[in-house]
Amino acid sequence: MLLKQADIKSMDSLTFHSAPDETTGIIKNEQYKVGPYVVKMLKNPLTRSGENLVDIQYSLAVLKNNKLVLAVNMERDDYRGLAELFRCSIKSIQEDNKTRNYYGPLKCVVYSAEEKEDQGIYEGEMDIMSLRVYMMDVALDALDCIDEIENL
Repeated sequence: MLLKQADIKSMDSLTFHSAPDETTGIIKNEQYKVGPYVVKMLKNPLTRSGENLVDIQYSLAVLKNNKLVLAVNMERDDYRGLAELFRCSIKSIQEDNKTRNYYGPLKCVVYSAEEKEDQGIYEGEMDIMSLRVYMMDVALDALDCIDEIENL
Protein backbone atom coordinates (compact mmCIF):
# COMPACT_ATOMS: atom_id res chain seq x y z
CA MET A 1 0.00 0.00 0.00
CA LEU A 2 1.32 3.41 -0.94
CA LEU A 3 -0.75 6.47 -0.17
CA LYS A 4 -0.28 9.82 -1.86
CA GLN A 5 -0.02 12.66 0.66
CA ALA A 6 -2.72 14.68 -1.12
CA ASP A 7 -5.13 11.72 -1.11
CA ILE A 8 -4.87 10.78 2.58
CA LYS A 9 -8.32 10.75 4.19
CA SER A 10 -9.49 9.98 7.70
CA MET A 11 -10.84 6.50 8.30
CA ASP A 12 -14.57 6.02 8.70
CA SER A 13 -15.32 4.04 11.84
CA LEU A 14 -17.37 1.41 10.02
CA THR A 15 -15.44 0.86 6.78
CA PHE A 16 -13.38 -1.99 8.25
CA HIS A 17 -14.69 -3.93 11.23
CA SER A 18 -11.20 -4.49 12.62
CA ALA A 19 -9.86 -0.94 12.51
CA PRO A 20 -8.61 -0.10 16.02
CA ASP A 21 -10.18 2.39 18.36
CA GLU A 22 -7.19 4.70 18.73
CA THR A 23 -8.41 5.98 22.10
CA THR A 24 -8.05 2.55 23.78
CA GLY A 25 -4.96 0.59 24.79
CA ILE A 26 -2.52 3.50 24.43
CA ILE A 27 0.94 2.48 25.63
CA LYS A 28 2.50 5.14 27.81
CA ASN A 29 5.76 6.56 26.37
CA GLU A 30 5.01 5.06 22.94
CA GLN A 31 3.69 8.18 21.18
CA TYR A 32 5.60 9.91 18.42
CA LYS A 33 5.54 12.86 16.04
CA VAL A 34 6.57 12.11 12.46
CA GLY A 35 6.20 15.07 10.14
CA PRO A 36 2.49 16.00 10.10
CA TYR A 37 1.50 12.76 11.89
CA VAL A 38 1.07 11.67 15.49
CA VAL A 39 1.74 7.98 15.95
CA LYS A 40 0.48 5.95 18.92
CA MET A 41 1.32 2.37 19.87
CA LEU A 42 -1.69 0.49 21.24
CA LYS A 43 -1.86 -2.79 23.12
CA ASN A 44 -5.05 -4.84 22.90
CA PRO A 45 -7.16 -1.94 21.62
CA LEU A 46 -10.86 -2.36 21.01
CA THR A 47 -12.14 -2.20 17.46
CA ARG A 48 -13.96 0.92 16.29
CA SER A 49 -16.95 -1.21 15.23
CA GLY A 50 -17.19 -3.02 18.56
CA GLU A 51 -17.19 -6.38 16.76
CA ASN A 52 -15.02 -9.20 18.06
CA LEU A 53 -14.02 -10.82 14.77
CA VAL A 54 -10.31 -10.17 15.37
CA ASP A 55 -8.02 -10.03 18.37
CA ILE A 56 -5.75 -7.01 17.93
CA GLN A 57 -2.64 -7.66 19.98
CA TYR A 58 -0.88 -4.44 18.96
CA SER A 59 -1.67 -1.56 16.69
CA LEU A 60 0.19 1.47 15.43
CA ALA A 61 -2.37 4.24 14.95
CA VAL A 62 -1.36 7.14 12.70
CA LEU A 63 -3.31 10.36 13.13
CA LYS A 64 -3.33 13.57 11.15
CA ASN A 65 -5.22 16.55 12.58
CA ASN A 66 -6.48 14.21 15.36
CA LYS A 67 -8.12 11.88 12.79
CA LEU A 68 -7.08 8.27 12.24
CA VAL A 69 -5.61 7.99 8.72
CA LEU A 70 -3.70 4.70 8.91
CA ALA A 71 -3.45 1.72 11.22
CA VAL A 72 -1.00 -1.15 11.27
CA ASN A 73 -2.42 -4.06 13.26
CA MET A 74 -0.87 -7.21 14.62
CA GLU A 75 -4.10 -9.19 14.66
CA ARG A 76 -5.52 -12.70 14.65
CA ASP A 77 -8.91 -13.88 13.48
CA ASP A 78 -11.13 -14.75 16.44
CA TYR A 79 -12.79 -18.01 15.42
CA ARG A 80 -15.37 -17.69 18.22
CA GLY A 81 -16.58 -14.35 16.87
CA LEU A 82 -16.56 -15.66 13.31
CA ALA A 83 -18.55 -18.75 14.32
CA GLU A 84 -21.15 -16.52 15.95
CA LEU A 85 -21.34 -14.26 12.90
CA PHE A 86 -21.65 -17.14 10.42
CA ARG A 87 -23.89 -19.17 12.75
CA CYS A 88 -21.70 -22.22 12.53
CA SER A 89 -19.68 -24.23 15.02
CA ILE A 90 -16.24 -23.18 16.13
CA LYS A 91 -15.16 -26.72 15.37
CA SER A 92 -16.03 -26.33 11.67
CA ILE A 93 -13.93 -23.16 11.44
CA GLN A 94 -11.08 -24.89 13.27
CA GLU A 95 -11.30 -27.84 10.86
CA ASP A 96 -11.30 -25.50 7.85
CA ASN A 97 -8.14 -23.87 9.22
CA LYS A 98 -6.56 -27.16 10.35
CA THR A 99 -6.15 -26.03 13.95
CA ARG A 100 -7.56 -26.53 17.43
CA ASN A 101 -6.88 -22.93 18.42
CA TYR A 102 -9.57 -20.32 18.96
CA TYR A 103 -7.46 -17.81 17.04
CA GLY A 104 -5.84 -17.70 13.62
CA PRO A 105 -2.15 -16.94 13.08
CA LEU A 106 -0.82 -13.49 13.93
CA LYS A 107 -0.82 -11.28 10.83
CA CYS A 108 0.22 -7.76 10.05
CA VAL A 109 -2.67 -5.90 8.42
CA VAL A 110 -2.60 -2.27 7.21
CA TYR A 111 -5.76 -0.14 7.07
CA SER A 112 -6.35 3.22 5.40
CA ALA A 113 -9.58 5.04 4.60
CA GLU A 114 -10.20 2.94 1.50
CA GLU A 115 -7.83 -0.02 1.61
CA LYS A 116 -7.01 -3.03 3.73
CA GLU A 117 -3.76 -4.82 2.95
CA ASP A 118 -2.71 -8.10 4.55
CA GLN A 119 1.08 -8.13 4.95
CA GLY A 120 1.06 -11.84 5.84
CA ILE A 121 1.90 -13.86 8.91
CA TYR A 122 4.20 -12.10 11.37
CA GLU A 123 6.94 -14.35 12.70
CA GLY A 124 9.16 -11.70 14.29
CA GLU A 125 9.87 -10.95 17.91
CA MET A 126 6.98 -9.81 20.11
CA ASP A 127 8.86 -7.34 22.32
CA ILE A 128 7.66 -3.75 22.10
CA MET A 129 10.85 -2.41 20.48
CA SER A 130 10.86 -5.02 17.68
CA LEU A 131 7.16 -4.46 17.05
CA ARG A 132 7.55 -0.67 17.01
CA VAL A 133 10.40 -0.79 14.51
CA TYR A 134 8.55 -3.22 12.22
CA MET A 135 5.17 -1.48 12.41
CA MET A 136 6.68 2.00 12.05
CA ASP A 137 8.55 0.86 8.92
CA VAL A 138 5.32 -0.51 7.43
CA ALA A 139 3.40 2.68 8.28
CA LEU A 140 6.03 5.13 7.03
CA ASP A 141 6.49 3.11 3.82
CA ALA A 142 2.72 3.25 3.20
CA LEU A 143 2.74 7.01 3.83
CA ASP A 144 5.93 7.50 1.80
CA CYS A 145 7.22 9.50 4.76
CA ILE A 146 10.92 9.94 5.55
CA ASP A 147 10.57 12.55 8.31
CA GLU A 148 12.41 12.15 11.58
CA ILE A 149 10.64 10.28 14.40
CA GLU A 150 10.36 12.34 17.60
CA ASN A 151 9.13 11.17 21.01
CA LEU A 152 6.14 13.05 22.41
